Amino acid sequence: GHWGDESCVARDKDVIVPTITPVQHDLPRFKQRLRPAMRKSAASSFARSGPLLFFAGGITSYGASQDNIRKMGKDSVDKQQKWLTRVLNDKCSRPDKQCRNIYSMGVRQAVWRQRLWAEPDMRVVSAGVPDYLTAVPQAHFCLHTEGNGWGARVVDYMAMECLPLMVNDRMVFPYDNVLRWHDFSLHLRKREIPQIPTILRNMSDGTQQRMHHVLRQYKRGFVWWRPDGLAYEYTLAALGQRAAQFGFARKSPTKHANAKEVLVATIP
Repeated sequence: GHWGDESCVARDKDVIVPTITPVQHDLPRFKQRLRPAMRKSAASSFARSGPLLFFAGGITSYGASQDNIRKMGKDSVDKQQKWLTRVLNDKCSRPDKQCRNIYSMGVRQAVWRQRLWAEPDMRVVSAGVPDYLTAVPQAHFCLHTEGNGWGARVVDYMAMECLPLMVNDRMVFPYDNVLRWHDFSLHLRKREIPQIPTILRNMSDGTQQRMHHVLRQYKRGFVWWRPDGLAYEYTLAALGQRAAQFGFARKSPTKHANAKEVLVATIP
């Protein structure tokens, strides 16, 4: 199923697969929107000219992300202050506060409270932006959090080769049983949000390039539409690992083995 909270899945048994995002919701939309950006990023170098961190989406509700695209690609000062006032009055926006039953589990609110939108090397916008498909592949890191559900942006980030910064406390990621997520992404807890600027600025270019190299190997596993996507094959690999884990396969590859190795070893 779609990834989610640890309490919603059996982490040692279930297989988590990627969702389908708005920019690849159907084949015509995928061909028009995500596929060109996906192919262009695959043919580009790992150099990035965009912000250190990028995020564009709702802060306190889903509607702000989908219905109120910022035509200028950024928030007005009044809009920034509006959201800041709102989150400062919300106890769930505190990084040290656990809130599991509100929008984004309070994570996006905590990001806004931390004023990452005011950092000169970051671009954090409280709604969608018109240049999303060009902004993502030029950013160094792209923020992924829960929204109404467990979030979908990481699928786009993988396809367009932006290193995912996963901020959550109990999320289970796609193909968690066969991919080493720490090789191509950063995972921080909500309480670590105040440290984001320092952590990202201390990531060397060499480290980022090594992470990009791994991400490029796995990006096709997050797209379902063929021939560009290999999500079906990766799902089989993840199922194969589970089959081996429970003794139903001829070989028993270890957890987090390379996805292609698992596929070859476990699927007849």
